[in-house]
Amino acid sequence: MARLITESTSPRGAYNPQMDVLVVDLGSRFIRAGKADPFPNEKEPWVVTPAEAVVRDLNAPTATTAANGLDGANGGAAAAGTERVVCPVVKGEIADWDVLEACLDHVLYDRITWGRGAEGGMLLAEPNFLSRADRERLCQLMFEVFNLAGYYGADQAVLSMYALGRSSGTVIDIGHGKIDIVPVLDGAPQLSTAVRLPYGCQQLAQQLATQLAARGISFLGSSSSSSSSSSSAAPGVAPALEDLARSIVRVAGSPEEAAAAAEPTTHTLPDGQTITIQGEGQQLGEALMDGSRLGLDVAALSEAVYTAATAQGDKDTRKAWLEGMMVCGGGSSVPGLGGRLLKEVRGLTTQQITPLLCSLPEYMPEGTLRHAAWMGGAVLARVAFSQAGGFITKADYEEQGPAAVLKKCV
Repeated sequence: MARLITESTSPRGAYNPQMDVLVVDLGSRFIRAGKADPFPNEKEPWVVTPAEAVVRDLNAPTATTAANGLDGANGGAAAAGTERVVCPVVKGEIADWDVLEACLDHVLYDRITWGRGAEGGMLLAEPNFLSRADRERLCQLMFEVFNLAGYYGADQAVLSMYALGRSSGTVIDIGHGKIDIVPVLDGAPQLSTAVRLPYGCQQLAQQLATQLAARGISFLGSSSSSSSSSSSAAPGVAPALEDLARSIVRVAGSPEEAAAAAEPTTHTLPDGQTITIQGEGQQLGEALMDGSRLGLDVAALSEAVYTAATAQGDKDTRKAWLEGMMVCGGGSSVPGLGGRLLKEVRGLTTQQITPLLCSLPEYMPEGTLRHAAWMGGAVLARVAFSQAGGFITKADYEEQGPAAVLKKCV
C-alpha cells in the first residue's frame, strides 16, 4: 500500500473539467499542477505537493493502492523494514511507475478534484532527457489509466524558455538532485550537446549535514542511509535540512571572497535547537559552482554551461545560446548565483560574443523562474489546446497508440 505525503501549499476547491486544460510539472521533489487559463496568474500553480509516497510492504503483489491510503503522513513516519518513502522521479528519471501513478491519482482527483470519468486535457512538463520509451509510457498512462480527453507532452527545458517568451537559449535548471544544462533552438531541445550534472539542492543539504556534524550538531533525518535498497527510495535528507541549506547558501563574487570570514547567523531547527551558521553558506555556494567540492568528478558549473552552448552549432547558434542563458528551478534564487555564473562564462568566452542572462518579463509572476517549466507549460497549453490538431486526442491515441506522442509533441 502507498499513502501519499500530502503536505501541500494548495487549497482544495471545485474544478470544472469541461476540457479545461491542466498543466502538470513532474519534478524530483515536487509535482506542480494548475489550470492553464487564466494565465499569468499569481495563484498558479495552485497545487504544489511532494513527489513522494510512503510505501508499506504487504503480502499483496503490488505496493500501491494510492487513492485509498491518504492520511497526511510524512517521511519521518516511515518505519524501517515495513514502510519506506519512495520518490517516483529521481534525478530527472522515472524510477517507480506505480508510485508515479499513485501521485498523479492524488493530484488529479484529490487536489484538483477532477471527477472520475469526466477528466479534461493535460499538458505534461516531461523531465529533460526522457527516453522515447518513457515518453510513450507516459502517454499510455494518461489515456489508459487517467482517461484524459487530450494530452500534450513537452520537455521541461523548452517550456522554461517559453516562460520568458523565448524559443532559443540555454536553460540551466538547478533542481533537487541534478542540474540540467540544455540548449534550446527554435523550440527544440538540443540533447546531443546538453549536460546533466549529478548534484543539486539535495546534495548541498547532505554537505551541510556533514559540515554541521563536524561541529557536533546533528540533524534528525539527515542520514544518507535508506531503509530500502530501491533506487527510488528517498536518500534520507530531511526536507527541513534541505530548506535550511536553501536559506543559507550564498555565492560569493569569487572563491577568494567566499573564503573570507562570514557574518554569523542563528537558525532554529525543527527540533527546537538553535544553531549558528558561520561560513557554511559560502561553502555551499562554492559547491554549487563546482561539484568537485562535493567529491564528484565533474566540470565546474560555468565550464559545463560553456561546453553545452558551444560544442555544436554555427556562430549564430552559439551566439543565441550564450546570449540567452536562463537560470531556473528550485535553486535559481540563490543570492549571487547569476552574477558569478555570468562572470565565469564570460571569462571562458573568446569569441566576439557577450554572454547574457535572460531577464524576466514584467508581466510574469514573481515565482516564474522557480516554476519555469510549469509557467511555460501554461503558455504552450493555451496555444496547443486552442487549435485542431494541436494536441493528442483520444481518436489519435486509438489510431496511433503511445507513439502519437513522438509524432505530435515537441
